[in-house]
Amino acid sequence: MNKLKFIVVGFFVGLSLFLSQVNSAGLTYNYPLYPYSKDLSQTLTFKVMLRCALPDQISNLDMSLVANYLRQIDCITRGIPKIVVLGGFQQNGHDHTYPWWAPVDDSFTAPGRRKGKEALIWLMEEAKKYNTTCTFHVNPFDAYMDSEKWNFYEENDLLCRNTDGSLVKGDIWWDRQSYFVNMVNEWNAGVTKKRIDAFLNELPLVKETGVLYFDNLTQYPASPKHRVTRADQITAIKKAAEYLKEQYNIQLIGEYADVNLYGFDCLGVTWDWNASLNIDQMEVPAYVACGGRNICHDDLLGATNDISKRRLQVFGSSIQLEDIQFQQDVSKVVREFTHHTLPYFYMNRLLRQNLSTNGYEMTLSLSDSVDSRWEGDNVHRLYRDRKLMKENYDVFIPVYWVNHLEIMAYSYQGRRGKWSLPREWKGIESVDIYEFNSSYYDLELKDSNIAITDNQIDLNLEAGVAQILVPAGTDVHDGTIYDNPASGEIDFLGEDYETQGDWKDKYGSLGYDVFGASKVLSDGIQLGYIGDNLDVYNTNSSRRIALQTPEEDGKRIEAVRTSKLHQIIDVQTAEKRMLSLYIADYKDRNCQMVVDVIDAVTKRILHSKLINSFQSGIYLRYNVKGHLQFRFTRFFYDGYGNPDYPVCSAVFIDEEGVSGKENIRWKEDNLRCYPSVFRDDLTIEADVFTSPKVHIQIHSIAGNLLYDKVFDVSDNRVRVCLDKGELGSQNGVCIVSLVTDRSVLRKKVVCR
Repeated sequence: MNKLKFIVVGFFVGLSLFLSQVNSAGLTYNYPLYPYSKDLSQTLTFKVMLRCALPDQISNLDMSLVANYLRQIDCITRGIPKIVVLGGFQQNGHDHTYPWWAPVDDSFTAPGRRKGKEALIWLMEEAKKYNTTCTFHVNPFDAYMDSEKWNFYEENDLLCRNTDGSLVKGDIWWDRQSYFVNMVNEWNAGVTKKRIDAFLNELPLVKETGVLYFDNLTQYPASPKHRVTRADQITAIKKAAEYLKEQYNIQLIGEYADVNLYGFDCLGVTWDWNASLNIDQMEVPAYVACGGRNICHDDLLGATNDISKRRLQVFGSSIQLEDIQFQQDVSKVVREFTHHTLPYFYMNRLLRQNLSTNGYEMTLSLSDSVDSRWEGDNVHRLYRDRKLMKENYDVFIPVYWVNHLEIMAYSYQGRRGKWSLPREWKGIESVDIYEFNSSYYDLELKDSNIAITDNQIDLNLEAGVAQILVPAGTDVHDGTIYDNPASGEIDFLGEDYETQGDWKDKYGSLGYDVFGASKVLSDGIQLGYIGDNLDVYNTNSSRRIALQTPEEDGKRIEAVRTSKLHQIIDVQTAEKRMLSLYIADYKDRNCQMVVDVIDAVTKRILHSKLINSFQSGIYLRYNVKGHLQFRFTRFFYDGYGNPDYPVCSAVFIDEEGVSGKENIRWKEDNLRCYPSVFRDDLTIEADVFTSPKVHIQIHSIAGNLLYDKVFDVSDNRVRVCLDKGELGSQNGVCIVSLVTDRSVLRKKVVCR
């Protein structure tokens, strides 16, 4: 007989990690593991192989040569933040020592007669001079018989086995048969944590980088003898990612971007292979999941440009650089950076507004009047204000991250003609033109005081040579925007679920914008709206959730600014003010979104909050000063749940910390269910700060009530373990609801 197991705990040590944590950057994150401490959509993440797997392959054993390569890449990329993923760092080279991720290979050398691990640490420190931090290529699943940990894993039943008890074989890599780790058993035995701890004890500087790379992150091998499925292995990977984040503030990246790890795996270095292509980039912004590309699809390298992957240029993708040819000829880094990363990172700063297709033609419309098009002649072009910025391998794109106006121009085959300068260059009469010097250590002046006519310039681009354009007299070494203080200040004050639409005499003493009604702002405050449209649902609502209209007592309005994926409210205020956002799910459409407060210049996140279950309306209240942007993003989770579009209904401005309401800094209630796809047992956990009791309900997707029970809260924690039998014969999608005194939190699970 299946029985319900109920546990109330003050502190649970085991599989779970708390739903709401604060990382070392001061950002509270929620389940999933967003926000990330590093925005990899603006960080060049690439690979370098150190010691190869076979003796006849070209290895990088002299760390000073690798450091020299990083210096050249830093010059080419104009100081943009970078993370290099180092492969082949372990003893005997690439894909050795697995399942363990240590020790460091002893054949490395560095200046000062350093060897082995000491030489590798020298490289990690030296890389910082070139705006680069280092992480490593590890594999969570592969295991080899020649590993010093093989006997331990076999004796402790930590390897995948077939029904007959034989080991599950992987591929043969580098003349060695691979096998698979049963990460479910490994996690339950506490060995996953020990594996991570041992690695970071060996190379603690990875904690400073804040990123770790898992190879082949889509295989998820089953272990039939243990009744461990792919889904179970995916859950184990999520637990490892949670441990990395909670314990070390390290975010997970992988070889691929995978819908099963949405909100956990923030970058796929090889975006253009396998599961990465299942990502719908109109549902996943680059700051949630982004990626690079493998060289094999590049027609400049002797392969055919795959038209079916044209969206890798329309949306963009970065570069991997793993192949040794780039280190041997860094001019190829220039070619790849200008064609891929430069336009990709430029577009990643914008909002994706619409994607349209017509046969092979494809147009992505972005904010700031930018269009990215795959056109009828099978050529990718990028436009701003209808002016050409990129045509196939010819580019003329701003280097937006330096502290001055700058454009990088490049042509693979050579090009002579006019280019239109961006609108920000209006009024500039002449430019200086630089090129990379022969060593790729710095820029050298090629031409000075070249005239601009009608905001256009006539350029003669030599094949394969990048040109750097700046206003005449500009100091080209004045640093990047990432060296500067944040563009504004932010302090989250709390939430208000009680006021609902009755905002008068409580909010808006210095101004308001009630969408669909009217806008009044005091001097010194500016609001702007980017990437959204206004939807007015009801101008004569009787519901308390609807906002009171400013002009007429007794009238209420239901209206939202909304978008397909994401939108921004741009805020500028010279004095510190309290800003309150009113957000209501008028249509009761299971909205789930993340509200990021970002630096208006760098786009770095200063505060982030994931919200759902706001059918009764919620005010988010902040103290703000300077120039900030509030970014609303439709947020998916657990393999693409389908929340409705992001919404916001009003902005209110008041004196700092004064609203007519007490500034309550509530701790957040949180709900978590795991595994999200379950066969036998489902665990429901919650942190509850607002109620002495909670009501847990489970409904089928058709709305049938499957489970309904009230529990006491002890020490702000509740944990419930359910056997599948408690849900009857129900299979398929279920909705778990946690009802507190203040809100209803919901999670989607799948019962199989």
